[in-house]
Amino acid sequence: MPARLQTLILLCLASVPASPAHSADQWFLMARHGECAKIESLKRKVPELGSVNDPQAFVALMRKNGHQVTSREMPVPAGKVYEVTVPGKELFLVFATAEVCTASGGR
Repeated sequence: MPARLQTLILLCLASVPASPAHSADQWFLMARHGECAKIESLKRKVPELGSVNDPQAFVALMRKNGHQVTSREMPVPAGKVYEVTVPGKELFLVFATAEVCTASGGR
């Protein structure tokens, strides 16, 4: 993910208070403009997705299927965000907890 985009996401997240109404364990995919989508929307690019519902399970699935994967946690004021890259499938994803999605206005 380009540094400029990371900075934009972090600025958006830092400027909006988090809502405690959502579980920190519920994960979504975050798009460039802060919108969030359900992880199962990846099924068209990753048909073997199954019941994956968090970044760690997604990384494990991709590695199990022989793909090179990089994953790192990104610092945010509240909630959790992971950047996951799977170059072999041309996937550059940002997983965010419901708390982050609510704070960014993307959910």
